[in-house]
Amino acid sequence: MILAFLSSLRLTLTLLLGLALVAVAGTLKPFPGGRYDLFYQSPWFRLLLALLALNMAVCTLKTILRNLREKRTALELLRAEQVFTVPLRYVLPGNPSLDLLEKGLSGQGYRIDRSGGVLLGRRGLAGRWGSTVVHLSVLAIMIGALGAGLGFVGTLNMYVGDRSAVYFDWDRQEDLPLGFEFRLDSFEPLYYPIELQFVAIDPETRQVIQTYTTSEGETVDLPTPGVRARVIKFIPEDEHLILGISRGGAELGAYHTFGGKKDLVNAIDPGFEIRPTAFRTPILRQLHSEVSILEKGERVQHGVIEINQPLVHRGVAIYQTAYARDEKGFWSAGFQFSRDPGEPVVWAGCILLVLGLLAAFAIPYRAVGVSRIDGETLLLALAGFRGEGGSAAFDALERGVAASLAEEEGQSPPGRI
Repeated sequence: MILAFLSSLRLTLTLLLGLALVAVAGTLKPFPGGRYDLFYQSPWFRLLLALLALNMAVCTLKTILRNLREKRTALELLRAEQVFTVPLRYVLPGNPSLDLLEKGLSGQGYRIDRSGGVLLGRRGLAGRWGSTVVHLSVLAIMIGALGAGLGFVGTLNMYVGDRSAVYFDWDRQEDLPLGFEFRLDSFEPLYYPIELQFVAIDPETRQVIQTYTTSEGETVDLPTPGVRARVIKFIPEDEHLILGISRGGAELGAYHTFGGKKDLVNAIDPGFEIRPTAFRTPILRQLHSEVSILEKGERVQHGVIEINQPLVHRGVAIYQTAYARDEKGFWSAGFQFSRDPGEPVVWAGCILLVLGLLAAFAIPYRAVGVSRIDGETLLLALAGFRGEGGSAAFDALERGVAASLAEEEGQSPPGRI
């Protein structure tokens, strides 16, 4: 009685409707501070989800048992006189042997089970189990989501060169150990190619010899014949321009220069001074952090963290979340640390969900039987032949089996009786 209630469609619809109404209420009136997540993580909301999961689990178990018993149930039906209650059936003429019938059904793609003078043919078994796989996948997703509660989410802000063995847990409002040390080796914001202007200045007269308008990656001809400059990089925060100088196609090296009055000694002297004078507002493309993971003082992993490109160590995913530059020009970066033990289960559930839906809708399940009663050989449609389309498919199967029998016996295919 309890199992019947837990697996009832009425309970499923009631729980789904209740969850929908509660979700609407949570969206319209969340917890203080707009914390929608706290509403949907509350114990009573999770209790509703747990009841729905229990309902689905019982329904899935019943479906699995039904599918496992289906073969035995069908064979018992074929041995009984109840076969005359099957709506779609065909009397095979000539009382053919079971061996020929088995061969004919196998030729139509059916997998045959033979027992006690009857035949059971089935095809598309993956489609039969498709809905069960869908149920199991949804349960896996729910279990994986529940497993997320065993993990953590925290943040850490640090300057370049700093290291930390703790993170700040916002739920507990305290620092907690990471289980390893995290060090920020370098950080820089990456921009799309920046359009800029720089000038070549006569070092004695301080007169502008030539003005160039270009962008990162482009090459220009400098005033000295045969000397060229390629814009390697422009750092807008410092107005720092890096040029690759070449003469006659041979690389001479990098030339560094700054905007304003800041000077820098270069190993390369093109014969004049180069200064950046203007640049277009840069557009941020990516945040680039190079980090190290240390355990017992030894570096065990080195990697790059960018937006949508986390670094994973011992199940902890580290994401880039923020950055800043203080008044002294030092960079700092923010990171989020998260561990979700249920994530693999959720991904597996999603994959199973897609496979189950494809199997359920793309692979039609059909079952037929062959039984001999009162001297007649009957071909019966047991499953998968509903509606006009099913009737047409059964007619096609009849013709295929009859043609196969006639071919084996060297006769013309008989007409339908």
